[in-house]
Amino acid sequence: MPLDLRLMRYVIAVAETGGFQAAAERLHIAQPPLSRQIRQLEAELGVVLFERRPTRLTGAGQAFVDAARETLAAAERTVAVTRRAARTATGTLRVGYGPTTAHSEMPLLLAALAEAHPEVTVEAVESWDPGLVEGLRTGGLDAALGRHLPIPPDCRALTLRAEEYVAVVHAGHRHAGRGAVALRDLRGETFRFLARDLAPDYHDAVLAAARSTGEDFAVWHNPVPGLRNHLGVLADGFMLLPRSVAEHLLPAAARLTLTDPLPPVPLRLVHRGARDAPALAALVRTARALAAAEGWTAGRPPANR
Repeated sequence: MPLDLRLMRYVIAVAETGGFQAAAERLHIAQPPLSRQIRQLEAELGVVLFERRPTRLTGAGQAFVDAARETLAAAERTVAVTRRAARTATGTLRVGYGPTTAHSEMPLLLAALAEAHPEVTVEAVESWDPGLVEGLRTGGLDAALGRHLPIPPDCRALTLRAEEYVAVVHAGHRHAGRGAVALRDLRGETFRFLARDLAPDYHDAVLAAARSTGEDFAVWHNPVPGLRNHLGVLADGFMLLPRSVAEHLLPAAARLTLTDPLPPVPLRLVHRGARDAPALAALVRTARALAAAEGWTAGRPPANR
């Protein structure tokens, strides 16, 4: 006959407390229904589990309690194993990243994920923004890391960092030793920038930030992709970059703090909406924890939308 785990717990409670009333109090039920259900169980089994007055186990009752404890322990192990399997992240993720994240944030994220979830394999793909967005849209990518990265339909974005711009000039520039400038101090100079088709939203956001100060610069678009390729042409111009990007990619150039109140540059992890996928959920959790550990969030929880 099938046995209800609940009835096993009832019998064990009576055995351990030494009485039906005490067992009922432990189980938070009334005593008469408890006594009735155990009598029904005894009738179905065709044995007496308890001697009454005083209440104590019979030989058959002791055998039942011993077996019931083993059964309940096995049931609890089954539940624990099932829940642990649901939490364990395994599988392969395809994660894209933009060139501005290649020297700092993406390596940190990969290392943190490998440490926290070694069962997850990551196939990392570097691309400019249109390739990242297309990969997210078509399912070729599970997630992508980038600045001012558009959010395709059915995707979500976790903002990991909001960073200030700095002006980057050649080490021999007339303002190189000042440490801080306003954009008006660079009036008449050429704004060296990447081609718009490489990162349209990033391109437009940076230009809009610069023009929000009232300045309007002549823009020279580098025909050769890659931020490092700008360094050789900075002698007669400047760039605007997130501070960490300038520090990692152009360490030999002069980085000038801007006194203008420009909007910050958002760094986003954009991911597909399958939040029930353990590996993807692990990536998002790891990214959130990394942002907090690195101080990118400045005491604020990363925004997810």
